[in-house]
Amino acid sequence: MKKEFDKKGIMNEEGPRIEKFLTYNYNDIKTIHFTKVVINPTGIPHIQGYVNDNKEYYFSASIGTPHFNTGVSFSKNWVPKKFGDSTIKTLEEIETEEKSK
Repeated sequence: MKKEFDKKGIMNEEGPRIEKFLTYNYNDIKTIHFTKVVINPTGIPHIQGYVNDNKEYYFSASIGTPHFNTGVSFSKNWVPKKFGDSTIKTLEEIETEEKSK
């Protein structure tokens, strides 16, 4: 039971961070749906989900210490298009940029 509570807490805290990262860096994302949290054997949580209401366009975001910053892998069926100069910004860079505006 505690493990499920921890997973829900991870989803609630890190979901908005992942959403911000994806929508900032990729221009073909209209909706994001989170499906589950998986904790791998080394103890690193991953939030899984899909975009644009298409379950074939799935992703897995690795939650680092202490938070998600940039680690996302995508399904073979989907290669998201990047904005601008194709440079992916970390969540930390995005938040620093937002604060300077």
